[in-house]
Amino acid sequence: MSAFMDFVNGLIGKNASSGRDKIAARVRKGEEPVKPDQTTAPREFDQFPNSYHVAGLEPPMVRGGYFGEVLDAWEMYRADDRVRSTIDSIADDATQINRNGLPFNILVKAADGSQNEKTKVLQAELVARFKKLQIYQRSSDIIKFALLEGSRFYRIVVDFSRNEVVELRHIKGPRDGFITVELEDGQYRGYYVQFEYASQQPVAIFLPWEVVRFDWNRADEAAYGMGLFSSARLNWKRLSKTEQDLYIARRTRAYARISREFPEASIEDLLRIRALDEEDRKKHGPMEVESDIYTTGRANVLDTSNASIFNIEDVEHAQRRLFASGRRPVSLLGGYGKDAVNRAVLDRQEHRYISGFLSSVCEMFDGGMARLARMILLLQNVLPADYQISFEWTRKSVEDKQTLAQIAKDGVDRRALPLSIYASIFDLDPAGVNEEIEADLQRLAEWDEQFGAKFEDPGFTPPEE
Repeated sequence: MSAFMDFVNGLIGKNASSGRDKIAARVRKGEEPVKPDQTTAPREFDQFPNSYHVAGLEPPMVRGGYFGEVLDAWEMYRADDRVRSTIDSIADDATQINRNGLPFNILVKAADGSQNEKTKVLQAELVARFKKLQIYQRSSDIIKFALLEGSRFYRIVVDFSRNEVVELRHIKGPRDGFITVELEDGQYRGYYVQFEYASQQPVAIFLPWEVVRFDWNRADEAAYGMGLFSSARLNWKRLSKTEQDLYIARRTRAYARISREFPEASIEDLLRIRALDEEDRKKHGPMEVESDIYTTGRANVLDTSNASIFNIEDVEHAQRRLFASGRRPVSLLGGYGKDAVNRAVLDRQEHRYISGFLSSVCEMFDGGMARLARMILLLQNVLPADYQISFEWTRKSVEDKQTLAQIAKDGVDRRALPLSIYASIFDLDPAGVNEEIEADLQRLAEWDEQFGAKFEDPGFTPPEE
């Protein structure tokens, strides 16, 4: 364990020599140099040298089956267009762009909630850095794969010569044969260690501030979140098998049934022969529908015109369960919403989807991005505690904006609603809206002055003769 402690002490700068000097010393001694292709973050001391054998560090004790859950999730995403379209649609819904062409705006306020020139400068710096890191373009993929895997880790790469974040890099996970573990106890609580899952050996270590994690549906006591389709794994496998069997049945119009006769065989012999045949069939690919008949005498093959093989109610049942796991209203998936009753019910479902589910998705993203924003401010010698950083997402609504605009226009014309109502409907720039409101108020004041004077009766003037 001392070797591990020496190694970590070197990481956090307790030893006199720098990480770069230590790597150079290892190379001079003829030791194996750092190989960037063996780690997801080839910077300085991210790799464990082969000379260190970490005796006291346990292999990754993950929540039961998390590694397998992620692999199954990727298989579902790769092989089933229903799963892929659901995941992709949710990410697209959450990252709708606003008038500025961005999925969200960054808002910086002082600790008391006010804005000043300093907050505007910091806000502009964060927007510029997010654009350089391509956070806006990657937001859809970050949300998509966090929902798919349950927990997804990224590393903040900092160039200390310039004191700026230069990259937000994905840390390879179960799909690539690795798993990242957060240390929960001891002196190095909060550190992250990446293991190669097959060998259970550590390959990289990350400081607490280096890692940004996005967790979906993570319980307080759990090490990882649960993917959106984690509960659908068994159902999806059954559904896939059922669809495969239906395809075979429809292609052949019935299950092929072969009568295999063994006149001298006993029941035990028939069972043994059947088992050997099944093992042989497994070697040649996925097994098809069980169809063969094993008998000691003549047997009649069942009628092949059985119409029950065309009944797909079991497929629809499993499909409904699959869509329920996706949390997106079936009516929005196109072609599957035939059981929707009326428009009012659809609007209610979509409203709950937007105000509940999509809001939680955006909050998950905000948590990780706030960590990145605080790091950017710290590198600029700005204390994040002195400022409030928030993310304003594009307003999402189930109402028709043309209808809302007409209602708003009627209310504004009657002076029952303020002109600022248009900003919330059309997601307008606040500064532009204020200028427009000021111009309209000035125009209304001129109208009041011109037409608001009291009517004076000039009296009756008789007509001229």
